[in-house]
Amino acid sequence: MSTTAQPQQDMREILRPYLASHPHLRVNVTVLNWENAWAKISAAAASGQGPDLLELGSTWVAAISAKDALEPISLAQQNEVGGERAFFPALWVTTHRHNQGQVFAIPWYAGARVAYYRKDLFKKAGVKASEAFANWSSFKQAMQKINGVNFEGKKVAALGYPGKNDSDILHNLAPWIWNAGGDFLSPDRKSSSIYSPETLQAISYFTSFAAEGLVPRSALEKDSVQIESGFFANQYAVIFSGPWVLKMLNTPKAKGGQLETAAAQNFAVASYPAGIKGNQTFFSGSDLAMMKSSKNKEEAWKLLQYLVSRPAQVKFSQLSGMLPARLDAANDPSLTKDLHYAEFIQQVKLGRHYPVVTAWGQLENVFRIHIANIVTSLNLAPAGATTTSAQATIKNNLQQASQQANAILKAQP
Repeated sequence: MSTTAQPQQDMREILRPYLASHPHLRVNVTVLNWENAWAKISAAAASGQGPDLLELGSTWVAAISAKDALEPISLAQQNEVGGERAFFPALWVTTHRHNQGQVFAIPWYAGARVAYYRKDLFKKAGVKASEAFANWSSFKQAMQKINGVNFEGKKVAALGYPGKNDSDILHNLAPWIWNAGGDFLSPDRKSSSIYSPETLQAISYFTSFAAEGLVPRSALEKDSVQIESGFFANQYAVIFSGPWVLKMLNTPKAKGGQLETAAAQNFAVASYPAGIKGNQTFFSGSDLAMMKSSKNKEEAWKLLQYLVSRPAQVKFSQLSGMLPARLDAANDPSLTKDLHYAEFIQQVKLGRHYPVVTAWGQLENVFRIHIANIVTSLNLAPAGATTTSAQATIKNNLQQASQQANAILKAQP
C-alpha cells in the first residue's frame, strides 16, 4: 500500500539486503492506493489469481481468509517468526477470525492514536497536562481554560477533530466508546451492541466539544489531514492522531516535514483521557499473508519471514513513521532514542482493535455512515440547540446502525 511517500523506492530499500543474499530471486512490487486496494484484493481473492505475498489492512484478514484465498500459516511457521508473544497483542488478534485458531497472516506494521498537545499553550493557560488528560471531566475543564488562548496575535482553538468528511471518523470515535464501556459488537460477535447507554454517553461527550465551541465548527467540515495541518499551523492546541504526525514533526520542511514550526518545537504526547472503563486507544495496522494460489509458497514464506523480522520492521518504521508490529522492533534503541517516540510507545500499550469478524468491512461502513450523520446534524443545529434534541439525534442514528448491523450479521453463514 502507498503508506510512505515513495513506496516503490522505499520497498526497494527494505528488500535490498534480502535480495543481495538471495540473488536468484526477483521480487516484483505492485503498489496500491488504500482507496482502491480493497476492491482489487477482493477481486484477486475471488478469482484465485493474485500475488504470492500481499499486504492486508488488519481489518481485512478475516474477510479475505473467509474466501479461502489465503494460505494457512502453521504453528511451526508462526514459531519461526517468534509466535504470538513477539507481537503487540492488539495486532495478533487480527491474524485469525474470532474464536478460530487458524492463523492466516503475520502483523507487519502498526498505527495507533494518541493526543498531541502544545506544551507552550498549556503553560500559558495555566493547565497541567498530567491533570488535563487524567479523565473526561478534567479534560473538558482543561479545554475550556485553553480555548481562545493567544498565540502570535491569533486565538487558538482548544481542540481540533475532523467531522463528516473524514474516512477515519469511526477510528477517531472508537477509543471514546471503549473507554465509556461501550463496544460495537456483543462478546460473542453475533449481534450489535452499539445502541447502548455507554455508547450514547461517549458520543454525547465527544460531540459536546463542538457544541460548546471548544472545537470550531469549521473543523467538522475537514478531514484528518486538514486537522493535522491545522495543528502544525497553530490552529488547535490538541489533536488526536497517529505516529505519522510524529514523523512530520521530526522531519525538516525541506523534506516535506514540519520540524521548524512552533508546533514541532513545543509539542508532547499523552494518552486519551480515561473514561470509566480506562483509557484505551485504537490500534490497527497491516498484516502480510500468502495467497493460496501462489506457485512460489516456499519463497513467499521466506520473504514474509524477512519482512516481519526486527531489522526490516525497524527500517520500515524509519521510512514510514508507522510503528513496528514486533515488540522487540518497537523497542529498538534506534527508534526509542527519540523521546517523543518512546512516549508514544508507552501510550499505546493499551491499544485495542475492532472485532475480527468476516463482515467487519460492511459493519464499519454502516457505523461510519451513522456517526457521520450525527456529526452533520449537530453541525447544522443552530447555536443553543437543546441537549434533548442532540440526544434524540444520537439515539436515532445508533438504533438504525444497530438494526442494520444485526441484519448483516444475521446474513452471515
